[in-house]
Amino acid sequence: MKIAILTPSRGRPQGFLQLVQSTFETCSGYHQIEHYCYLDWDDASVAEYNALLSNCPQYTEQVILHVNEPQSISKSWNVIADAALKNGANIIIMGNDDIVYRTQNWDVRLVEEFSKFNDNIVCMWFEDGINSERHCAFPIVSAEWIRTVGYLTPGIMNFGYNDTWIFDIAKLVNRTHFIGDVLTEHMHFSLHKSQFDETYQRHRTMEAGNMYQKDAVIFNNTLFLRRIAADKLANAICAEKTNG
Repeated sequence: MKIAILTPSRGRPQGFLQLVQSTFETCSGYHQIEHYCYLDWDDASVAEYNALLSNCPQYTEQVILHVNEPQSISKSWNVIADAALKNGANIIIMGNDDIVYRTQNWDVRLVEEFSKFNDNIVCMWFEDGINSERHCAFPIVSAEWIRTVGYLTPGIMNFGYNDTWIFDIAKLVNRTHFIGDVLTEHMHFSLHKSQFDETYQRHRTMEAGNMYQKDAVIFNNTLFLRRIAADKLANAICAEKTNG
């Protein structure tokens, strides 16, 4: 099984490297793990990302950096999702540059849970130390999900609500699945686990304003788009039941 972790990142080469190292240090080795990272070409720390990874040759084949035009992460996630699918990824995980994987053999547990769904149409998530069952902060979906819907993320958000979008679609088809015994710890500034750095500020307090507030308006006005996606998934589920 090939598992791809997708992470748009900016200004956090050390955070991204910590994510990468933690996933490989805790995985079983039974499944192929790949990281795809989207970097804006105007990010002053791009060279540092490359330098850090060049010092870790063991990750050379498993970490792919995409340096491209600055855009919303709602669009960036789709770029690296497409790349992962073209490389044969079966399972897609939303990553973040302030997450640390803590549970040994997390990949084995993930594949075990996916095996419970013959059609692979499901949205899963791990315990992140903040949301638990309440909210899917870092969705995990299959290649079949993305191909059926036509995208991973909606592409219309400024920054936030991409996870909520996927989670809402999953709720519409009753295909949500929480894996509570795997911890991928979100080292969020709100819990004093990290500094309120420029990357956090960029989307909350800087010249663009609070992007979450803007995205809340977009989310609340676009239920019809999520229903379209849910209908596609529902049809795929029915087709699998009929063929099965």
